[in-house]
Amino acid sequence: MSNTYFQGKDGFIWWHGVVEDRKDPLFLGRCRVRILGWHTANKAELPTGDLPWAFPVMPITSASQTNAGEAPVGPVEGTWVMGYYRDGELAQEPVMMGTLPGIPENYAKQNTGFNDPRLDDPDTDKQTVLKSGEAKPGGGSISITAWPYPPKTYMANAGKEVTITEYSNEERQALLGKSLYPRSKNEPTTSRYARGGADDSSKVETEGIVATKNANLQRGQLASSYSASTSLVKNIPEMTSAPYAKIINTNVFTVNLSESISQPPSPYSAVYPFNHVYESESGHLIEIDDTPSKERLHWYHRSGTFTEFHPKGIRTDFVTGHHYHMVHGNAESIIRGRQKRIIEGDSFTAYKSKYQELSNDFVVTSEGGNIILGAAAGHSIVSGTHAILDGTRSVMLSAPTIIRSGKSLRDIATGGSEVILNSGGYSVQAGSLTFGAAQGAMNVTVMSESKTIGGTSEEVISNLLTFPMGNIYGKTIRTLVGGIVLEAFNPLNGGISLNHGPLGAVSQISITPVTGGIKLITTTPAEGISLTSGTVMTFLSIGNTSITASTMSVSAGTLIDLSCPIISLSGGAEPAVLGQTFMDLFTNHQHPTSVGPTGPIMPQYAQKVLGAMSKAVFLS
Repeated sequence: MSNTYFQGKDGFIWWHGVVEDRKDPLFLGRCRVRILGWHTANKAELPTGDLPWAFPVMPITSASQTNAGEAPVGPVEGTWVMGYYRDGELAQEPVMMGTLPGIPENYAKQNTGFNDPRLDDPDTDKQTVLKSGEAKPGGGSISITAWPYPPKTYMANAGKEVTITEYSNEERQALLGKSLYPRSKNEPTTSRYARGGADDSSKVETEGIVATKNANLQRGQLASSYSASTSLVKNIPEMTSAPYAKIINTNVFTVNLSESISQPPSPYSAVYPFNHVYESESGHLIEIDDTPSKERLHWYHRSGTFTEFHPKGIRTDFVTGHHYHMVHGNAESIIRGRQKRIIEGDSFTAYKSKYQELSNDFVVTSEGGNIILGAAAGHSIVSGTHAILDGTRSVMLSAPTIIRSGKSLRDIATGGSEVILNSGGYSVQAGSLTFGAAQGAMNVTVMSESKTIGGTSEEVISNLLTFPMGNIYGKTIRTLVGGIVLEAFNPLNGGISLNHGPLGAVSQISITPVTGGIKLITTTPAEGISLTSGTVMTFLSIGNTSITASTMSVSAGTLIDLSCPIISLSGGAEPAVLGQTFMDLFTNHQHPTSVGPTGPIMPQYAQKVLGAMSKAVFLS
């Protein structure tokens, strides 16, 4: 064959080979390839470092330009590739066109060409690397940990990052094939997830990602429970008109719900050759599964985090660590079904404004903590047909001003007594004010009491219920220390009246205005008016004193003293006679006669005159 050195006219020289090094110092995706027939397997004669760099051929879908296209990386140590020499028979410029899958019969042989050479010598280009990915100067001991490998285990920790445990160098080299390529033998190099369950060697149901996912399905239970307190249920007032039912039906806000959340298992059921799989060296997995009626999309991270789309449109997101969701624009969602969520830790949400509308119930319960609704600079509004505060111990309202708004307001305390405690003052002001205790007593205990009434004051005591039980007194005013004063301040239209019967129809004690006269009036002859004094009873009057009654009784244990310049009994014109003085005069008087003056009163008449004198009434 003649060589014209005209590319494309010198013949097509193609080849097969094995990649032994992919650490291209130019970052172009080149690989050192040991080519069958052109290179010996004896590494003493031809070390890996002396193999030519083979360029990759990228698909037409990749631009292979700066910042455009796919990265030209793919083959690994031990990968069989096919290519050609672009310089023809000179065979110095190999080009890789593609990789060749297969079924390996043996693991890699060390220190032998056409095998994965990563454990053959401490090459600084292939062994220990820095965190930046660059080779560590000086080489070091032979290690396999500088290359990707699936994790040994991972452990999700609530509220923390996932814990990933990697194989050590010794553990990896203790595995079959020492973790070199091929990692397994007697099974296709095609991903087990592409081969599917039809290939017994895939073991997808018992090993690997699908089996691990289905063995760690997450489940949770939600429970919402609330019932009104026994006191509230028992003491809800009834309607004041038919049907006279309870004004609030507590069943409408009694909640006892239980829901569960169960992670659906992976619907993986791939059939070869419909599952398009990309599986990375460290354990990442991407699936575009076109298996009829089992179509799926699956993105899996080696930490266990994944997103999977099921055949019927179900989407499962599983994050083993933290989940961050950042949106600079709007986030809009429509959920036409139900939403269930379990947060086992704390939840913090900050809004500039939030508007929420519900067509049915909205229930917030706290099993062992507090519920706080606060608007430090705004308003907190609770509205509804009935607004209920159900505190089993107390309900506290803290505000300088508490406003109750409505046309007709009622405070109803049911089920027991109500106590209002105030360490300061307590003022009640109203257009009209009514206090009532229809079934019991009203007790007021204060240090002192002062009432100012701008109009009139009227008090009606209905003692119909308690009178048959022996409570004969409708009202009792008692002072332990000090006196009782009833004062009508205005002398012109004041006055004080104590009436028995309507308008004093039975009896009356009154102090009349203007004149200030005192009247004692009774219309019951059986009793009349009785004035009784254990010691001294004194009537003093600058003006006139009038006592009028059908029957009048004045009695004293020792003395009744009437002192006045003029005393009129029955209003007659006859003056009263001093008994003892009259007796003395009558006894000693004489009458002139023709025979001379008569002698004193005869004894038989003197005794009668003495008996006629009062033993209890004395005049001065």
